[in-house]
Amino acid sequence: MAAPEAAVPSVLPYVTWSSLTIAAVPADAWPQVFGSMQALKGHVQEYPGCQKLEAFVHAEAEGAVRIHCYTTWDTPDQLEAFLERGYTFERMLVDVAGITAQPTLVMEKIF
Repeated sequence: MAAPEAAVPSVLPYVTWSSLTIAAVPADAWPQVFGSMQALKGHVQEYPGCQKLEAFVHAEAEGAVRIHCYTTWDTPDQLEAFLERGYTFERMLVDVAGITAQPTLVMEKIF
């Protein structure tokens, strides 16, 4: 009897699941976005299965701030539910500053 296929293919047996959303925020919107990101971090980390929300930033030459925002989850189902129904970084950017982020990338975190 063949083993059933995994619902979500995996690279390794011990992984967590992450999302990455990248956006460029104009300098004039940065203070408001930064404050909203602090509130978002506290909110998202209360979701079941969320291990962390991290943001890495880079100041660009023209004054914009490029943000890489990662979330990490225990299971792919928890990540999927968050992306479908949760208050994501992408949704927050639209609400707070009218900024459209790049499409979110779903990845496996191996270490």
